[in-house]
Amino acid sequence: MLFTRFWILLLAAIAGLSGAAMTLARKTYDHDRETDTGALVAADRRSIDEFLRRDARTRLDDLTPVAANPQLVTLMEQTVRRTDDSSSAIGTQITGRLRELNRELGPLRGDMLIAVDPRGMVVGRTGLNEGEVGQYLGGHPLVERALGGNVRDDLWEVSGVAYRMSARPVISQGRYYVGAILHGMALNASFAETIARLVPGASVVFFGPEGQYAGFTPVPERGGSAAPAVAVLSDQIRTMAGREDWRLRGVTDPILLPDHGGIVVYGQLPGGVGAAGGGVAVGRALPSMPADFLLKASKEDMARVPWATLVGLVVALALVGFAIVFVEYDSKKKRLLLALKELGKAGNDRIDPLTLSGFARDVAVGTNDALDAVVGREVERAGGRRRSVGDLESLLSAPESAGAPASAPKPPPPPGGSRPMTEAEEQAHWRDIFTQFSARRRETGETGELGFEQFSATLQRNKEQMLQRVACRGARFQVLVKQGRATLKVSPVL
Repeated sequence: MLFTRFWILLLAAIAGLSGAAMTLARKTYDHDRETDTGALVAADRRSIDEFLRRDARTRLDDLTPVAANPQLVTLMEQTVRRTDDSSSAIGTQITGRLRELNRELGPLRGDMLIAVDPRGMVVGRTGLNEGEVGQYLGGHPLVERALGGNVRDDLWEVSGVAYRMSARPVISQGRYYVGAILHGMALNASFAETIARLVPGASVVFFGPEGQYAGFTPVPERGGSAAPAVAVLSDQIRTMAGREDWRLRGVTDPILLPDHGGIVVYGQLPGGVGAAGGGVAVGRALPSMPADFLLKASKEDMARVPWATLVGLVVALALVGFAIVFVEYDSKKKRLLLALKELGKAGNDRIDPLTLSGFARDVAVGTNDALDAVVGREVERAGGRRRSVGDLESLLSAPESAGAPASAPKPPPPPGGSRPMTEAEEQAHWRDIFTQFSARRRETGETGELGFEQFSATLQRNKEQMLQRVACRGARFQVLVKQGRATLKVSPVL
């Protein structure tokens, strides 16, 4: 059954390799998708960053008519010449004008619109904390640069809410800076949803050093993977300050979320807030190979499979397997069945194992042993004693006492007279003894087949023992019948 075992091992190896190949293909697919998703998320962050830069430029441009409004410029000139910082003196008219100008901005209407004088003091305010004046804002880089004649955008955090700020100087007569206008729009969930539409399928979170400002997670498409939740992206925000890539470049490499929950990239926004600064996080789900991907294969994919080659290979392997099983099992089984049928015929009481091979020979030997055991029990039950065919040593036990009966006549002198027997003469003598012994066994009713090879080997062994015990030239054997059994007697040739 060597080839059958080899075939089973081969099939097991093929099955194992096939499983390993499928697993490797899946792992390779997942790894490639992880790399591709990381590149896609990094591109998403760059797209958002570019949009925010364009949006900042747009807000700065749309703020120009506000900063150049003649009525506002006139009111700002009056604040430069004022001697009283009370709200009644500087705030009422400017706040009213800012309210009107902010309304005219339409979709770009700010959540706060602030006017500051050249010293950085608030002289008018609409929207957030409307009407509150007199606060000093000149220390902010955004206000300082605007009062110096520059335009700038920034990110402010006010009471836990982030505002996208823009600032323009207010110029009188084309040469005098009489203050600045600050425009702010809240960075809220609505804005986050607007940004998320730029990167379909991705979650977007805006955050500061202490946590998130706003975020949006899209609804996954049918059959698609859900993007990481906003809370998942926010978990690592407080650790940003400790990341080297964040400190050096202001943007992280793609980060694999726990439990393969997706890929996220964090990037800074203009205008740092606190130690870590404000930023945006973009995350996407990791597409994975579905378990039933084979069932979802398209007709084009199925057509590209070399079915003829694969089917031919399977058929060829199956035929080889059938042939091996026939040679190592079926053919041996047929020969064994024939031998068992022959066993039932008259004159056959054993199966010759030499005519069989493989497992059939083992079955034959086991069958012979079982038959011997059964016959032995029956003989003993009948009051007799049965000897094994292989018990040849007992066959050489000769009667020692003078009164032991012996039914065989005195043997003739050995061939060759007084000279030692040649090998041919010895073999002829042994065959003659074998013939006499077999005949006596049949006469005494003993069963079992006895082969000459085994018989002669026993004679040779006893001859050698005789030569070692007695100084003689050889040994001769004689067939006797003792106690109803055929036996042998060995004598030295002096």
